[in-house]
Amino acid sequence: MSKIWTYSLALVLTMTAISTASAETVEADKSCFDVALIATSPRYRWQPVESEPDEIIIRSSVSIRFAVKQVIVGAIKSSDIEVRTSLHTRFNPAIKQFLLFLKLENGGKYSLQEMNYQLVYDRRGKLVWPIASPLDTSYLEDGFTPSNYETLMRPIHYRAKDAWWLVTPPDGDPPSADEYSWGQLDNNGVIMASRGISAVDLVAAAAGKRCGANVAR
Repeated sequence: MSKIWTYSLALVLTMTAISTASAETVEADKSCFDVALIATSPRYRWQPVESEPDEIIIRSSVSIRFAVKQVIVGAIKSSDIEVRTSLHTRFNPAIKQFLLFLKLENGGKYSLQEMNYQLVYDRRGKLVWPIASPLDTSYLEDGFTPSNYETLMRPIHYRAKDAWWLVTPPDGDPPSADEYSWGQLDNNGVIMASRGISAVDLVAAAAGKRCGANVAR
């Protein structure tokens, strides 16, 4: 999404894994979802990988059990949910809330179709996605965020430090102005976005990608 993400190695590794997983989803023609929910507290169960001694494993299959905080679309029967995907490493521990778009597979398991973990609580207690600069075109092509996402953006008010990905690390260079063209940079090197999209609105905008959506119309 933003160049600021290159400031954190752990974050870059996570983004690489998610981008790859999204690409695989598109290739497999499975880019639809049955459930959209807010989740927390991921717990990992890595699957064994067979490899030669000189091979480097870029990513591995993993089952992740999340605690379910809020179901926005669809229905589940438990307070937690197990998701299957592939990752290079664990998620950055700074991530507190995950917006997950999940597809129900055979055997009652869910596969991860899309994810947004750039979520913070605003002053009203609503989860929002602060957007400090225009999103990269490739992100819009691969994900569930619509190309006209700017029409969904509204003024938001949140604690700047909660948006950890917009905080410049102590040893990092100050971000360039194009990385906060829709926000501002304070004296502590923290970017503050003036607008964003609520998690609920983001899910509503993806209604056309719900599994069976075209049939239901």
